[in-house]
Amino acid sequence: MIVGCGYLGDRVARCWREAGDTVYATTRGHRSEMLSRSGLRPLTLDVTDVPTTTCLPQVDTVVFAVGRDRQAGVTMQDIHVTGLRAVLDALPDTTGRVIYVSSSGVYGQNSGEWVDEESACEPVSAGGHACLSGERLLSTHPRGHDAVVLRLAGLYGRGRAPYAAQIRSTTPIAGSRDSFLNLVHVDDAAAAVVAAAACNRGRTYVISDGHPPTRGEYVAWFAARLGVPAPPFEGGVSLGKRVRNSRAVGELIERLTYPSYRDGLDTVRG
Repeated sequence: MIVGCGYLGDRVARCWREAGDTVYATTRGHRSEMLSRSGLRPLTLDVTDVPTTTCLPQVDTVVFAVGRDRQAGVTMQDIHVTGLRAVLDALPDTTGRVIYVSSSGVYGQNSGEWVDEESACEPVSAGGHACLSGERLLSTHPRGHDAVVLRLAGLYGRGRAPYAAQIRSTTPIAGSRDSFLNLVHVDDAAAAVVAAAACNRGRTYVISDGHPPTRGEYVAWFAARLGVPAPPFEGGVSLGKRVRNSRAVGELIERLTYPSYRDGLDTVRG
């Protein structure tokens, strides 16, 4: 079951359906017909408003991959704490592994440090705070005994490339050109989720391509590829962090299909 069948969840669902699995996918209702046509079993569910009487189906794996909600008044805490707790409480006792899609935003380092699963988590963004709270909730919940936490870097792939709109329009980009950009192709992230369902134990993994460019380097490369001038950067002195992926590549997945943004953006137009 995939709770949050969006940009990442759609690809995970496709992998499991192609393997012959029965896949449930939650929706607030407007995507039910489309999910059904894709061979999935839609479940109408809003994680920010789950009735206490809700009982979700028995499944081998649950992926919680709910992204940012555009509904007015819904916060990241509503999704990753209140919503996650409601989903966990609604799962049958016989539920198998829970996979929680978190974020590398749980790290607040901003001087160019390398971070990994053992690094201190001191988030500075609302999303980072919410994801870290979700991780802690999961670690103490009865359904989290064998859970896998995946801290994803920024997703990109077909239909999504960082700063694509600003680069095309040469709109100035806020922040420092020297800050690092941590990325992972959505297909590699989906492969990590599928692998997490089959791994031997609960564990936390950072999922990134492990080769973060500076934003200036990335923007200059992408602009040259599109044949437009690179937009300027305005303000900012933070260097951010650099996310290491050696645990995931060593234990979870054998190799990445797209080990750098140059590989992954060859066919991406943003």
